[in-house]
Amino acid sequence: MSSTLTRDRMRTDLAAMLELPTDELTDESSLLDLGLDSVRLMSLVERWRSEGAVVDFVDLASDPRLGAWFEVLDAN
Repeated sequence: MSSTLTRDRMRTDLAAMLELPTDELTDESSLLDLGLDSVRLMSLVERWRSEGAVVDFVDLASDPRLGAWFEVLDAN
């Protein structure tokens, strides 16, 4: 895991991408229901990878809940 990609960073980047307040993104939030699509997800993955994070599009897309993304982050 890269030190640049933390739970707070993920939440902040997602909130900015979805134009939502960060407190609206709970661990059980369905990011698809909040407007995240595959193009936006790929953009986030590429940004995080370019900063050294080990994240995979398929891992994140397979379960679009924020809490599941945190589990992926913790596993890396």
